[in-house]
Amino acid sequence: MSNSISAAMQWIRRTVPTLLVFAALGSVAYWGHHTGWRAPHLAALLGKEAASAEDWCKAHNVPDSRCIACHPELAGEDPADWCAEHGVKESECSQCHPEILNGGTAQDWCREHGVPESQCPQCHPDLAVKGDLPADPEARRVVADPPLDGDSATPGCLTHRLRVQFASGEAVKKAGVRLAQVAQHPLRATAFFPGEVEYDATRVVRCPSRVEGIVVALFFQAGESVKAGDVVAIVDSAEIGRTKSELVLARAQRDVDRAALARVRSAVERGLRGEVDVFQAEAAARTAQARLLAAHQALVNLGIAVDLEQIGQAGDEVLAEHLRVAGLPPLSPEVAKRVGASQNLVAIRAPIDGVVIERPVVAGAVVQPLESLLVVADTSRMWISFAVRAEECERVRLGQALTFVPDGIRDRPVSGTVSWISTQADATTRAIACRAEVANPDGFLRARMFGQAGVLLREEKSAITVPDEAVNWEGCCWVTFVRLTDDIFQTRKVRIGVHENGLTEVLSGVVPGEVVAAAGSYVLRSDILRNRLGAG
Repeated sequence: MSNSISAAMQWIRRTVPTLLVFAALGSVAYWGHHTGWRAPHLAALLGKEAASAEDWCKAHNVPDSRCIACHPELAGEDPADWCAEHGVKESECSQCHPEILNGGTAQDWCREHGVPESQCPQCHPDLAVKGDLPADPEARRVVADPPLDGDSATPGCLTHRLRVQFASGEAVKKAGVRLAQVAQHPLRATAFFPGEVEYDATRVVRCPSRVEGIVVALFFQAGESVKAGDVVAIVDSAEIGRTKSELVLARAQRDVDRAALARVRSAVERGLRGEVDVFQAEAAARTAQARLLAAHQALVNLGIAVDLEQIGQAGDEVLAEHLRVAGLPPLSPEVAKRVGASQNLVAIRAPIDGVVIERPVVAGAVVQPLESLLVVADTSRMWISFAVRAEECERVRLGQALTFVPDGIRDRPVSGTVSWISTQADATTRAIACRAEVANPDGFLRARMFGQAGVLLREEKSAITVPDEAVNWEGCCWVTFVRLTDDIFQTRKVRIGVHENGLTEVLSGVVPGEVVAAAGSYVLRSDILRNRLGAG
């Protein structure tokens, strides 16, 4: 019997712990089923009175007692006139009632500033909700900018009626949203285009030979500076010799006819000749003088200046030497030996001050009339050529300031003004050619240099700006989110201008001092876009 009792005790010791474990698990399962697997409040555990219901809105993840989406009266709205699905007034919900876009909603529009009238702080300063932020030592500053695309709002859109609510101010930080204050900064709105340096075409001159001949000497190399009137080349031409000979013959004929006229007049005084003879002699003298003047002008046209008074008194040998060296500079012994006593020489002179940029011929070459020997450019002023896309052409105007920065030399910007805009688009690129004039007194700019041409579109001493992250495109409008309270933000339509250094100009929609959601504001944009999904 003792053995039976011992066996029973052993069975109890093995079985009872297992039964107790199963009983405990069953109790936990029963309690969890009836409590929804929620732990009791500390007040209930301590025997205190528990809350009658949890204050939480599961649909909007905020305290139910402060949920403005479920209780629009908390935000001053009429619950009887409220579309809970889209978060706006039922009487203004264009998604539920598209027909109202032809009625009252479109009237809520500020035509002057391009934003809803009910949200225009420029017209209604009392609408602004200003606030303070801790000082930011790393605040950014606007310097320059190309404009953003799509800066206008849509009158029929009701996005500005939406508010975004967080559970608390702490929840705003946890969502990664950072705040920034609307501020004012100096602004230089600049559009940048690829540019190229060119010679000023009105300051580029070719130095041609006016006659056919042989180039005897060239006195300047490409890159050397010349002054207006400097002799740049000497050409030996038979035509020059013939023209000089014509001048000598015309002078001789004039002297003969003048002497004949004097004899006729003397004979008339003595009664030996008649007035008809005087008339004929005078006509011959005038013809000879005209021939002399024509020969002189022919030499002048070829670039050889001759003093008629001087040659009129000179003897034949003096005249010949005078014509041989007329218009020529002092020649070096080498050149003088080469040309000898030729009467066929003509000097080619530089018409302007500048730099020789081309020298297409060499000494000894045969040249034709009007063939260029040298090309001289005045580089004290240059052109900056750049092309503008057709859709951007309206932004560029004559007289706008331009700054050109050569590639690789960013510490030497040059300034000028837009002086020409083409009236036609390029046949290949469809871009509009533009040009600006810039001063180049030290010759720093060289033709065919590339760089960035910045055209100053607009300059503001004090522009309203927000961080780039504060501006969001929600499908039809640019919006920003203005802080109303620590946990509630109002969607605000804005018109934007330009941006630079992380800041965007706001033309209308907010005023300085208001606080907006900056970094992380896409969280708020996602919330208002969720309302467009509708039921389900």
